[in-house]
Amino acid sequence: MKIHGGQGGPLRPDRPREITTQPVGPRERDGARTPAQVEKLDRVEISDAGRAKASHLEPTASGTRERLAEVRRRVLTGAYNADAVVGEVARRIIDRGDA
Repeated sequence: MKIHGGQGGPLRPDRPREITTQPVGPRERDGARTPAQVEKLDRVEISDAGRAKASHLEPTASGTRERLAEVRRRVLTGAYNADAVVGEVARRIIDRGDA
């Protein structure tokens, strides 16, 4: 999968990202702020259905915690960035009917 207009690579929470700006005309520049002046804010909203589902989960077993740590390590090292992996994930989503 390719997302046009992005940085061309994976976003990694453990590494800083470079912010680029586009040149603007004099009219836009008067009220423009520099990237340092712009408030950077990410938000996540969890639906009521998601909260209800999460409240019924059992506490994580140690084996599951170890598996989660391994998957996190793989994500951060780029192990899932291969085209074959992306294709397999897409195929499974389509097979499940989530698409």
